[in-house]
Amino acid sequence: MLISHGITLPYATILKRISRVPAFRALLFSALLYLLAFQYCRIRYWRDPHSAFFDITNVYDWEYSLVREHEANHFISFHKTNDGLRPEDTVMGSNDPLICAAFVTVKRERDDYFEQSIGSMLEGLDVRERRALHLRVLFANTDPAIHPSWEQSWMNTAIDLVESYNVSESSFRHLQQLESDRNFQEKGVLCVSHNPNFRFFFLKTPILTALSDYVYVLDRCLTTNAPFIGIFEDDIIFADGWMTKTLKALIDLNPSYGPSRDQSPFESTTLESSWLYLRLFYTETLMLWGENDFAYRNIHMVFAAAIAIGFLSLFFARRLVPGLQLDYGTIAVICLVTIPAFTGLYFMIGKYSIHPLRGLVPMDSGGCCSQALIYSRQHASQLMEYLQEQRSGQTDLMIEDFAAKTNLRRFALAPQQLQHIGIRSSRGAPEVNAQSTWAFWFEENDAKKLKSEHEHYLADEKIERLLQMYE
Repeated sequence: MLISHGITLPYATILKRISRVPAFRALLFSALLYLLAFQYCRIRYWRDPHSAFFDITNVYDWEYSLVREHEANHFISFHKTNDGLRPEDTVMGSNDPLICAAFVTVKRERDDYFEQSIGSMLEGLDVRERRALHLRVLFANTDPAIHPSWEQSWMNTAIDLVESYNVSESSFRHLQQLESDRNFQEKGVLCVSHNPNFRFFFLKTPILTALSDYVYVLDRCLTTNAPFIGIFEDDIIFADGWMTKTLKALIDLNPSYGPSRDQSPFESTTLESSWLYLRLFYTETLMLWGENDFAYRNIHMVFAAAIAIGFLSLFFARRLVPGLQLDYGTIAVICLVTIPAFTGLYFMIGKYSIHPLRGLVPMDSGGCCSQALIYSRQHASQLMEYLQEQRSGQTDLMIEDFAAKTNLRRFALAPQQLQHIGIRSSRGAPEVNAQSTWAFWFEENDAKKLKSEHEHYLADEKIERLLQMYE
């Protein structure tokens, strides 16, 4: 009970009177709408690592990766159980591929994902796609026999070239010492070599040089005719259709790229390029609101502008539509409570969830890491020379430094075309670092949708012409 002016009023009557106040109804409706929006955001945006709704509980669970792992295992099992297959009976890479894809693999202390990496790359490829891809693998242990996949027969019919180190004896001993000391930053970047077969493609004589795992496979791919070189790590899972989407992005990078009917794809790709690489993997960990975002940099102005626009809109609506119950109390509730609450929710959702990347996008900064990079052949030798000069360090950071110093653009294909499934780093990095190297939205891929997209891209006129010589 409440006594007002000597009159006793029941609470029910008071609440009934309050509920008739337009401002109160506006506040109640705003609260209900906000709670519904908040709950929707909890359900929809929990994968974004920079969202207020991020939930780490299940974010590292495999979903689409499980589908591709199953398909990859089926692919590898087929090659393992068909020992009678001869290389000439299977589809292998052409002598003039569009992409030379190189894997560097090492024995891991725990789970090994090499077979899933290879299987998911190849499973689902159209015959023309497979012929346009030259696949080679470097077993980067000084004793490759310790790797569980070394000398397995299935590789003879699935991989175009398998190799271990082909370096001088002194270089090999140096590699063994680095491996024994677990000095992966140096071993992963360089060791002294005097391999007479190693040449920069702009030099005509063998040279004494520093040679790394990364440089080693870059150099090996330069011995092919491929206009593009892809370097991949051995703990990844590819999405269906990755090859055609990559080719489409390469076409988009060069508007004049793509053969005419009387021109081969290889001839059409020998052109000048101002970009270093196309990234097939990145992590949303680095996709957060920052000072480079106008709205975030001027967040106070955004709130003020939203309130001002809301006030002016409501004020003129009140003047122009007299029947609306827009008293000044209601306007105050909407402008001072509702609009700021929903504006704040916009930023709480997370930058990547609000503005997801799609298609070919510039990524001169914020790109991580080196799981899957497709290089322009034109700049590969310069990158090799730069990596050798640096002697040791994190390969991905040195690649970024090289691109910045040479003013070469970097691009990414979005959404990510593969997942990094190796939670434990093969290079001795902390597990938390490996966990942050994760494509958080990749697991929401729909297998049927990606298969349909793959078929759609294969029917694209430019892709068809590009692959016509591989029929």
